[in-house]
Amino acid sequence: MQGEKRIYPRERSGGKWLSYLLLFLSAVVVLSGLVWREGGDLSIEVEPSPTPIPTDAYFDETPQQREVTLPGSTWFALQLGAFESEKAASELAQQFMRRGAAGYVWRDGRYRTLAAVYPSREDAQNVRRQLDMDHEVDSYLYQIDLPALHVRLSGMKGQLDILEAAFIHANDLIAGLQGVSLALDRQECGEEEARETLSGLKNQVEAVSLRLKQRFVQPRHATVEGLIDCFDGYAAFFQGLEPGESSVALGARLKYETLACLNELKSVYDALGNT
Repeated sequence: MQGEKRIYPRERSGGKWLSYLLLFLSAVVVLSGLVWREGGDLSIEVEPSPTPIPTDAYFDETPQQREVTLPGSTWFALQLGAFESEKAASELAQQFMRRGAAGYVWRDGRYRTLAAVYPSREDAQNVRRQLDMDHEVDSYLYQIDLPALHVRLSGMKGQLDILEAAFIHANDLIAGLQGVSLALDRQECGEEEARETLSGLKNQVEAVSLRLKQRFVQPRHATVEGLIDCFDGYAAFFQGLEPGESSVALGARLKYETLACLNELKSVYDALGNT
């Protein structure tokens, strides 16, 4: 965070030096980002609040444990088909990608071809009815849950600060992508305005990804790697956008990327929930 400095304890005695050494060694052990779930059932409502991104290259190295609740969310995807075969799901996906749908193949034991995802059941139902009435396309609602998780984090304070910020930004990224996609579908914004918003999202997640890489040395915990993959995947998506792309084509690609980021983040949540 801004203004944070390294903390270097002063040596006063052999016993105290040993205590500091043990604290430092414990911090080194958790450099890979140890995260574990609190036992028992616990439900906590977390009020959304802005979390500043730590931007300094140097950070507070004080060893710390912290209990936090990761933000949860529920999404409703339009499912065009569910198959035992990945090939069948991919073939259907290709058909609908040409018509402006995401055509994303979601794997959860079956292969589900998804058209788009929405933050509320009502939004998804409205689009589903429109697809049925205007285009004679049958679809079903597929619910995707990212449950709020109460976890205990252990590491250096600067590490925990950026890790908490990363979870918030990952959820915000998905919501932002879905919002731009929906605005394009409703013709509430044009391609240029959409790209400006997407560029702002890219700058945010690149900053978070950079700090995660700096503050967690390899080999990193799977939680940290999953968040980095989510952010870097979106940055690569943005760099690959073609200039002059139509709003329909851009909207379809955004629907796909929204589901891709959601899938990455769900994998992180699932891994933590099973810890």
